[in-house]
Amino acid sequence: MNEPLVSIIIPVYNGANYMREAIDSALAQTYKNIEVMVVNDGSSDNGETERIALSYGDRIRYLYKINGGVATALNYAIEEMKGEYFSWLSHDDLYYPQKIEKQVAALKSSGDERSIVLSDVDFMEQGKISSRLKLNSKYAVERLQNSVFPVLEGMVNGCALLIHKSHFDRVGHFDENLITTQDYDLWFRMFRNQSLIYVPEALIISRLHDAQGSRTISQHESERDALYIRFMEQLTEHEMIGMYGSPYRFYGKMNELFLDFKLHAAYLYSDEKMRCVEVDTSIFDEINELKHYLKHISNSLADRICVFGAGAYGRNLKEMLQNRNIPIGCFCDNDAEKWGTIIEGVVCVSPSQLMEIRDRTLVIVAIATPEPIVRQLQSLGIPFIITKQELDPMLNKTSSLKWSSALHDKEDLNYTAL
Repeated sequence: MNEPLVSIIIPVYNGANYMREAIDSALAQTYKNIEVMVVNDGSSDNGETERIALSYGDRIRYLYKINGGVATALNYAIEEMKGEYFSWLSHDDLYYPQKIEKQVAALKSSGDERSIVLSDVDFMEQGKISSRLKLNSKYAVERLQNSVFPVLEGMVNGCALLIHKSHFDRVGHFDENLITTQDYDLWFRMFRNQSLIYVPEALIISRLHDAQGSRTISQHESERDALYIRFMEQLTEHEMIGMYGSPYRFYGKMNELFLDFKLHAAYLYSDEKMRCVEVDTSIFDEINELKHYLKHISNSLADRICVFGAGAYGRNLKEMLQNRNIPIGCFCDNDAEKWGTIIEGVVCVSPSQLMEIRDRTLVIVAIATPEPIVRQLQSLGIPFIITKQELDPMLNKTSSLKWSSALHDKEDLNYTAL
């Protein structure tokens, strides 16, 4: 590879609010052999999108088409692109300056110019970086580079990819009949049995706002349900084993993901499949390892677990632990209306009640942004604290025993209820 031409494609519909920042971030790439293509998907904003695009002159390629949705705009650009590589940039997102340079460098180092490159993502809310999707904080690099594993886990941001154009020739383009899942549908077809390269660095900024299609388009969840059911129907047993170790582990992990994603139909589908396949008995050893890990945090002084956060995040963690034969003793929450209530069979206590049992309780903070809660608990003198984010790598190493008739331990490691 020398310096291959990379086509940065920016599909836009009524994009006057953010598109200038996106275009500027594309033009600011340290890798210079690029073409920036802006595709106006029939905007209806009195020509404002077009005026902004045309203001860049010949620094970009401007294309216009009748409105048909983002998939049609991307497909049009793929047909028109001159580059050897495709790089998508949503009009409301941003590239860091070295996005293309670092991904091309990763390709050169790999020796395989047709590998698909993926990277981490920073998220922006109200003009500030709010969080980061750091893929290798949850999984080993080998798993992240394993076929469709990152697609199934919902860890792929299309704008964080770099794709050789030959892959579109191989599997086709975005499905224009899909409204919000056209990206994951394509990544599944494209990533299967392919070589992936993971760059462990955030190279894009994804903007979170209320106007995004995933929040405003009513059929988004039903389309996702259908998409994941189709994934499960199409994967072979060999592929399940290659990514998860066994069909039982595969369906168990999907079941927990769909609970987290709030995909009811896909959840029921994976639930039924999990009942019908043979339990992988090696899971017992992994669960005992998880229990030893939890015991070690308190030097075996804690005999019960409290999940701080009785919202959806905490309730999902409670189910994950119970499916690994680890009961929780109680919830705790700062919402006084939850104190004394029974939530999915578990009592919710107040922080002051938690203090009364603090010397014998391991507290797992199950909040999306846990740092303030950790500081609160530390100020109360709670000695044994871990966040769900810190626990995730261990949870992801184990599998659910939800439908196993052998829900038991090889060792006496059970926690007590409150």
